[in-house]
Amino acid sequence: MPVFVLTGANGGLGQPMLATILKENLILVSDLRISTTKASSVPAEIPYSGGNVLFLVSFPSIGEARFALHRNGIDAAKAPGIRHVIYTSLSFSGPGGNISVAQVVEAHLQTEAYLKQSGLTYTIVCMATYAHLWNNYAGFLWLDEDPAVPVDAVLPGDGPAHWANREELGDATARIVANWVRPIHNQTLTITGPELLTGVEILQKYLKHTGRTGGARVLPVEEAIAWHMQYVSVPPEQASFLDNWASWHTANSLGESAFVDPTLERLLGRKPRPVDDQAGEIFGEGNGLDTKDLVGI
Repeated sequence: MPVFVLTGANGGLGQPMLATILKENLILVSDLRISTTKASSVPAEIPYSGGNVLFLVSFPSIGEARFALHRNGIDAAKAPGIRHVIYTSLSFSGPGGNISVAQVVEAHLQTEAYLKQSGLTYTIVCMATYAHLWNNYAGFLWLDEDPAVPVDAVLPGDGPAHWANREELGDATARIVANWVRPIHNQTLTITGPELLTGVEILQKYLKHTGRTGGARVLPVEEAIAWHMQYVSVPPEQASFLDNWASWHTANSLGESAFVDPTLERLLGRKPRPVDDQAGEIFGEGNGLDTKDLVGI
């Protein structure tokens, strides 16, 4: 039986993935190895020792070191005998595409190319944008501010995207990992949500759910970036991120995410949750504004 090495098992995607594996007995516990970046929390050992299949979750950062960490993870997999790598990428650039104007995808595309040339077999899983991160797209709104204040969201372009629930993506990924054998060797899978929504449309859903007033303005990229810098929409030390953020909207305006793929529904065995079904979770103050990964290491 193969032994699976899981990275990122304590993260937002990895936790529901591991929970599904254990709950449904998709993989024997004895055949699982958990890898962590916190070396002090585990005994010293050879990276991935004893493993045959590596689940390599992408590092949660947009920094320059992201690809270097992914490359190191792939290189480290070769020595102990890993045969197959399952890597989590992003679904910009269309189904199976390898070109995107979204800067957030650069390290992913580099990693995909490196993995394909590594000599290992692979499965690349290109995932939709997490629905709970809608606020990063829709203008960095502070959801806990006075609800009587009209919302003024400024976007640097706009276009449809296929939002998905992160827990459902983790659930689906568990089934990909457990069924890693052919025919998904040397294949790229794309997992999207069940609907297409622009940034303006998802903001309108937020306003409807919360009862707030206001709207969104779509401005040219440079004007939108200048507006967000003027009004300090993100922490000042993260202002350089705005150019990267604007490129996501440019990618969507070019139609890079304007498609829905049935793979998630097939893996779940049911209809994935649309944004309206997640409204109570993603539009409440408890969701907040997630800026921790807006600058990298």
